[in-house]
Amino acid sequence: MPDSALPIKNPSVTLYAFHLCQDLSQELGQLRQDADQLWQHCAQLSEPFGIPELKSFPEKLKSSRSQTAITSRYLELLPDNVCLTYTPPLHIAGSGLKVDVYPVKIHDTYAIDITLYYQNVTVPASQFNRLNPQGCLLASNIQASLGQTLVLYGEPVGTPEEDRTLADACVDAFFQGSDQKPEFMASGQLFGSPIFAYDNGKEKPTEQCHVLVWLNRHPETLKLVEKTSLSFFNLLCCRSKILFAYHEARWCYGKTRELYGKLEQEVKGFKELPRDPETRLEQLKQKLTEMPPKTFEYAGHLRDLEDHKTAIATNAANYDTWLKKIREFSLKDDNIEFLEDFLNQRTKLFQNQIQINLNYLKPGQQLFDQMLGSIRGIVETEQAQQEKRCGSF
Repeated sequence: MPDSALPIKNPSVTLYAFHLCQDLSQELGQLRQDADQLWQHCAQLSEPFGIPELKSFPEKLKSSRSQTAITSRYLELLPDNVCLTYTPPLHIAGSGLKVDVYPVKIHDTYAIDITLYYQNVTVPASQFNRLNPQGCLLASNIQASLGQTLVLYGEPVGTPEEDRTLADACVDAFFQGSDQKPEFMASGQLFGSPIFAYDNGKEKPTEQCHVLVWLNRHPETLKLVEKTSLSFFNLLCCRSKILFAYHEARWCYGKTRELYGKLEQEVKGFKELPRDPETRLEQLKQKLTEMPPKTFEYAGHLRDLEDHKTAIATNAANYDTWLKKIREFSLKDDNIEFLEDFLNQRTKLFQNQIQINLNYLKPGQQLFDQMLGSIRGIVETEQAQQEKRCGSF
């Protein structure tokens, strides 16, 4: 039997997407200009899934928001705190597709859970492509600024020995026709059922492709999923925010290195100033005009690096909190090392790398500040001497 023909019961996919709606530069309660971008892209799913009503999804959210609600820690954004359910005209093996849409705000982040599922049906794994028409659920289309996670779920019909092969087949089908297919990274067991993690290793959040395939093999799995759904949602949000902060820190480091090179050239030029007093004074005045904006920008990038390091530490602590809540419901034979490794290895690696970058760049700020002070002192002295010479004639 070809891998794509391996049977799976009740297939579903859940998109968890996260988009920054506020930042530190704004007043409390103010939203970013692009805050609604996630809702707009989700509304565009109306076409590939044939759900005309989904186009008005953003309007439903706007009517339910208030200024006090914007500042809440966790906020369900739909009236009466419900999710929207749609039944598009997409069927497989006589079973109709259902789509649940659940948008929330988690602190400074808009987040959405879109779950698409078929019930009481057994189909080949190849049918997972029906849950991602035109690649509409991929990160490049959703464009969530903090990234996203896709969870492919189903109940395997074959033997446990086939689970990894089945998981690969589900991923292959879901990404059919796309060049964004992630690679297998790790496996584990959660709530008694095997889970497989895939990733494409991209740094940019809108290019990242993080996928979990969860194959239900235990009668308690679904009950425990329901009990921990909020913890899992928050855990994935923290994960996305950690990766986003590190991506921003890498960008910031690159820009600071560029400035470092330019300011180093200024230091070199300072040592090679002409001896002619008038020419020397003019060049020093030019440096006083050109250098302060660069040194100010340099200091700003260093501050941002510190902020990103703090953001990673904060979200790592929150990730640990939600992970502990999930562990409380874990079964005896569960193995969630792949979730723990993200916290204990990758997150610490990010923090260490940012600190190394700061240690490398901070002495430069002191050097450039000292050089500016020296230039100001020399300019004042040489101007005074020039005025004195002119006054003696």
